[in-house]
Amino acid sequence: MKINLPNLRKSGGKKKRTVRSRVGGSKKGVRLPSLGGLKLPSNLVNRLPFKVPVSRSPISVHFGSMDTRILQLDGGPGAWRVTASECLPAQGRGRHTAVAEDLAPRVASVGLKGKDCVIGLSGKDVAISRVPLDEHNRQRMAQVLKETAARAVQDPEGVLYRYLPLTGDEAEEEATGTANAREEYLLMSVGQSEIRRCNAAAQTLQWRPVGIEAGAFPLARALQAVQQDEQDAWGFLHLGFGHSMFGIVHGGELGFLKPMQTDGERLFATLDGVLQSFDESSAGSLQDLITGGGEEEDSDGGLKVDAQTVMTLNHKAIGHATELLQALRVEAQTMSQEVRACVRHFTNRHHGARLSSVFLTGFGAGLPEVENALGNALDIPTSVARPFTALGIDAPDHVFDDEHMWCGALGLAIRGF
Repeated sequence: MKINLPNLRKSGGKKKRTVRSRVGGSKKGVRLPSLGGLKLPSNLVNRLPFKVPVSRSPISVHFGSMDTRILQLDGGPGAWRVTASECLPAQGRGRHTAVAEDLAPRVASVGLKGKDCVIGLSGKDVAISRVPLDEHNRQRMAQVLKETAARAVQDPEGVLYRYLPLTGDEAEEEATGTANAREEYLLMSVGQSEIRRCNAAAQTLQWRPVGIEAGAFPLARALQAVQQDEQDAWGFLHLGFGHSMFGIVHGGELGFLKPMQTDGERLFATLDGVLQSFDESSAGSLQDLITGGGEEEDSDGGLKVDAQTVMTLNHKAIGHATELLQALRVEAQTMSQEVRACVRHFTNRHHGARLSSVFLTGFGAGLPEVENALGNALDIPTSVARPFTALGIDAPDHVFDDEHMWCGALGLAIRGF
């Protein structure tokens, strides 16, 4: 699954580009050549009398809502190990510059090799829209997509977008005569200024961007590496700070993606409110601690949350599992209703395909009792994503502690392998 945003067309252009979304990289998908060195089986490499180059991933740079995660792997598929990993707290539209200025003086000591980097965008910087087209507006397809992209992202420098078809079960549609009745497209839009800020940060660090991807696709790629032997469809629920989305992957292909209403920030506020009632000695809520009584916000008006804040929340949650589950019931039921509607839509278009499991990623996935609350509400096997553990990737402890937060960076790093 390769969505290369710098190659998207500008809103208002005449050239139409479509791309099939393929997580696993089959012949139907768009697959880039490996960016590392020669790949050989590890048992063969050990027997060779001379040293051969091993596969090294590009530098993965994932600009998240709360922080930027930088990752690089070595060793090749089946033998990956983390050679460099950095988590840099930075929020708002100035986070690209902040990250570059923080890392530039010490980039040589971090352990990153090479110049090629793959950049991931997430949060409010990337808009995801599902656009239905029927026989009445199909002739206006280009105009509909252009207008939807312009509404989704407000950027004075212009909007870039790419779309791809969300196809159903072709045999079923032919049999029922609905093949030409309705089409659906997944539209991804991003502002030109966001692309410019990403490229400027890479230039400051003397890196060479070889691709920019929307956050959903690296997530799906990382999890597909874990689920490559799974025959049934599976889903992922990303609970980012300030954004969330639900996707379904079937046969290695992203078949459904939709923004959700409840995000990690909302879950955090719910838990914080409940825990305050058990902490009478506290002068204020964690949100007051974060914002200094409501005064300190990032440049986009959002709360500033860091690892210490989450650690404090987890500490306060000890001994209150029952109360937290009760508090999260409403949020979990709301999300489960959204997910069930998505699954019904997907099932109807894919001849009864069932969902085998749901993986949780992002900020909200690691909050106390969220996994249990959602698992109970969805009635589908639900777990926090741990792709490094599942794939046997050798990584530092700080990566294993927050695997659900490193999924996007991992998906970028293994792109092309």
